[in-house]
Amino acid sequence: MGLGVIDLPTFCLEGTVEEVFYKKGRPKVVILKTATGTVWIKLEKSLRRELQQVPTVGDRLRLEGTISDKYDGWVKQYKASHLEFLATAQPSAAKRSQPCKVLICQKSSCCRRGAKELWQELEAQQLPIALKATGCMGECKRGPAVVVLPHKKRLTRANAQQIRELVCSTEA
Repeated sequence: MGLGVIDLPTFCLEGTVEEVFYKKGRPKVVILKTATGTVWIKLEKSLRRELQQVPTVGDRLRLEGTISDKYDGWVKQYKASHLEFLATAQPSAAKRSQPCKVLICQKSSCCRRGAKELWQELEAQQLPIALKATGCMGECKRGPAVVVLPHKKRLTRANAQQIRELVCSTEA
Protein backbone atom coordinates (compact mmCIF):
# COMPACT_ATOMS: atom_id res chain seq x y z
CA MET A 1 0.00 0.00 0.00
CA GLY A 2 1.64 3.27 -1.15
CA LEU A 3 1.47 6.73 0.22
CA GLY A 4 -0.98 8.95 -1.59
CA VAL A 5 -0.51 12.59 -2.41
CA ILE A 6 -2.95 14.81 -0.53
CA ASP A 7 -4.23 17.90 -2.32
CA LEU A 8 -4.62 20.73 0.15
CA PRO A 9 -7.13 23.50 -0.53
CA THR A 10 -5.55 26.74 -1.70
CA PHE A 11 -6.26 30.38 -0.91
CA CYS A 12 -5.63 33.78 -2.45
CA LEU A 13 -6.16 36.68 -0.04
CA GLU A 14 -5.74 40.43 -0.40
CA GLY A 15 -5.62 42.74 2.56
CA THR A 16 -3.78 45.17 4.77
CA VAL A 17 -1.00 44.09 7.15
CA GLU A 18 -1.99 44.63 10.78
CA GLU A 19 1.06 43.05 12.42
CA VAL A 20 4.19 41.07 11.53
CA PHE A 21 5.93 38.56 13.80
CA TYR A 22 9.62 37.86 13.26
CA LYS A 23 11.94 34.95 13.92
CA LYS A 24 15.71 35.35 13.49
CA GLY A 25 15.21 38.73 11.84
CA ARG A 26 12.88 37.43 9.14
CA PRO A 27 9.08 37.72 9.01
CA LYS A 28 7.39 34.48 10.05
CA VAL A 29 3.71 35.34 10.49
CA VAL A 30 1.65 38.13 8.92
CA ILE A 31 -1.69 39.16 10.38
CA LEU A 32 -3.77 40.30 7.42
CA LYS A 33 -6.98 42.35 7.65
CA THR A 34 -9.20 41.28 4.76
CA ALA A 35 -12.76 42.16 3.72
CA THR A 36 -14.02 39.04 5.55
CA GLY A 37 -11.98 39.43 8.73
CA THR A 38 -8.51 39.04 10.23
CA VAL A 39 -6.34 36.06 9.22
CA TRP A 40 -3.02 34.76 10.59
CA ILE A 41 -0.85 33.63 7.67
CA LYS A 42 2.40 31.76 8.19
CA LEU A 43 5.09 32.33 5.56
CA GLU A 44 6.91 29.27 4.19
CA LYS A 45 10.63 29.13 4.99
CA SER A 46 11.58 29.38 1.33
CA LEU A 47 9.44 32.51 0.96
CA ARG A 48 11.02 34.08 4.08
CA ARG A 49 14.50 33.63 2.60
CA GLU A 50 13.53 35.01 -0.84
CA LEU A 51 11.83 38.21 0.34
CA GLN A 52 13.52 41.34 -1.01
CA GLN A 53 11.14 43.69 0.82
CA VAL A 54 9.83 42.99 4.32
CA PRO A 55 6.10 43.62 4.87
CA THR A 56 5.30 46.40 7.33
CA VAL A 57 2.12 47.49 9.07
CA GLY A 58 -0.20 49.20 6.59
CA ASP A 59 1.11 47.49 3.43
CA ARG A 60 -1.45 46.00 1.01
CA LEU A 61 -0.55 42.42 0.10
CA ARG A 62 -1.79 39.52 -1.96
CA LEU A 63 -0.87 36.14 -0.46
CA GLU A 64 -1.35 32.72 -2.07
CA GLY A 65 -0.82 29.33 -0.51
CA THR A 66 -2.47 26.33 1.12
CA ILE A 67 -4.90 25.79 3.96
CA SER A 68 -4.47 22.86 6.33
CA ASP A 69 -6.50 21.66 9.30
CA LYS A 70 -4.94 21.53 12.74
CA TYR A 71 -6.31 20.08 15.95
CA ASP A 72 -8.82 17.78 14.22
CA GLY A 73 -10.27 20.54 12.05
CA TRP A 74 -10.81 23.09 14.81
CA VAL A 75 -8.19 25.46 13.41
CA LYS A 76 -7.36 26.34 9.81
CA GLN A 77 -3.69 27.09 9.20
CA TYR A 78 -2.90 29.36 6.27
CA LYS A 79 0.60 28.87 4.85
CA ALA A 80 1.69 31.33 2.15
CA SER A 81 3.97 30.25 -0.68
CA HIS A 82 3.67 33.46 -2.73
CA LEU A 83 3.58 37.09 -1.58
CA GLU A 84 2.93 40.13 -3.76
CA PHE A 85 3.04 43.78 -2.67
CA LEU A 86 0.08 45.78 -3.98
CA ALA A 87 0.90 49.03 -2.14
CA THR A 88 3.31 50.02 0.59
CA ALA A 89 2.37 52.09 3.63
CA GLN A 90 3.39 55.72 3.74
CA PRO A 91 5.08 56.87 6.97
CA SER A 92 2.52 58.79 8.97
CA ALA A 93 3.12 62.36 10.09
CA ALA A 94 1.88 61.47 13.58
CA LYS A 95 4.94 59.31 14.24
CA ARG A 96 7.32 62.08 13.20
CA SER A 97 5.63 64.68 15.40
CA GLN A 98 6.03 62.65 18.60
CA PRO A 99 8.13 64.57 21.11
CA CYS A 100 11.41 63.19 22.31
CA LYS A 101 11.36 61.55 25.70
CA VAL A 102 14.13 62.28 28.19
CA LEU A 103 14.61 59.81 31.05
CA ILE A 104 16.43 61.29 34.04
CA CYS A 105 17.74 59.22 36.95
CA GLN A 106 16.22 60.29 40.28
CA LYS A 107 18.40 58.26 42.63
CA SER A 108 19.88 60.29 45.48
CA SER A 109 23.47 60.30 44.18
CA CYS A 110 22.35 61.49 40.73
CA CYS A 111 20.20 64.16 42.38
CA ARG A 112 23.24 65.32 44.40
CA ARG A 113 25.15 65.62 41.14
CA GLY A 114 22.52 67.84 39.52
CA ALA A 115 19.59 65.73 38.26
CA LYS A 116 16.94 67.95 39.89
CA GLU A 117 18.56 71.14 38.57
CA LEU A 118 18.76 69.57 35.11
CA TRP A 119 15.06 68.68 35.30
CA GLN A 120 14.12 72.25 36.26
CA GLU A 121 16.35 73.71 33.54
CA LEU A 122 14.78 71.50 30.86
CA GLU A 123 11.27 72.41 32.02
CA ALA A 124 12.16 76.11 31.87
CA GLN A 125 13.45 75.83 28.28
CA GLN A 126 10.04 74.52 27.09
CA LEU A 127 11.57 72.14 24.55
CA PRO A 128 9.24 69.71 22.69
CA ILE A 129 10.22 66.85 25.02
CA ALA A 130 8.54 64.68 27.62
CA LEU A 131 10.50 64.37 30.86
CA LYS A 132 10.27 61.14 32.83
CA ALA A 133 11.83 60.27 36.17
CA THR A 134 13.45 56.84 36.37
CA GLY A 135 15.23 54.73 38.92
CA CYS A 136 18.91 53.95 38.92
CA MET A 137 20.53 53.45 35.50
CA GLY A 138 23.80 52.20 36.94
CA GLU A 139 25.73 55.39 36.17
CA CYS A 140 25.20 57.33 39.39
CA LYS A 141 28.92 57.83 40.06
CA ARG A 142 29.05 59.79 36.80
CA GLY A 143 25.62 61.41 37.26
CA PRO A 144 23.26 62.79 36.40
CA ALA A 145 22.46 59.87 34.10
CA VAL A 146 20.10 60.60 31.20
CA VAL A 147 18.68 58.62 28.27
CA VAL A 148 17.25 60.50 25.27
CA LEU A 149 14.64 58.53 23.31
CA PRO A 150 13.81 57.59 20.52
CA HIS A 151 17.45 57.00 19.55
CA LYS A 152 18.39 55.68 23.03
CA LYS A 153 21.37 57.99 23.51
CA ARG A 154 22.84 57.56 27.03
CA LEU A 155 24.49 60.56 28.63
CA THR A 156 26.41 60.90 31.87
CA ARG A 157 27.36 64.18 33.50
CA ALA A 158 24.61 65.55 31.28
CA ASN A 159 23.70 69.20 30.96
CA ALA A 160 20.78 70.97 29.33
CA GLN A 161 22.91 72.12 26.36
CA GLN A 162 23.75 68.51 25.37
CA ILE A 163 20.10 67.48 25.57
CA ARG A 164 18.96 70.54 23.59
CA GLU A 165 21.44 69.65 20.80
CA LEU A 166 20.21 66.03 20.68
CA VAL A 167 16.55 67.11 20.55
CA CYS A 168 17.26 69.63 17.79
CA SER A 169 19.14 67.01 15.77
CA THR A 170 16.15 64.62 15.86
CA GLU A 171 13.71 67.31 14.75
CA ALA A 172 15.75 68.18 11.66
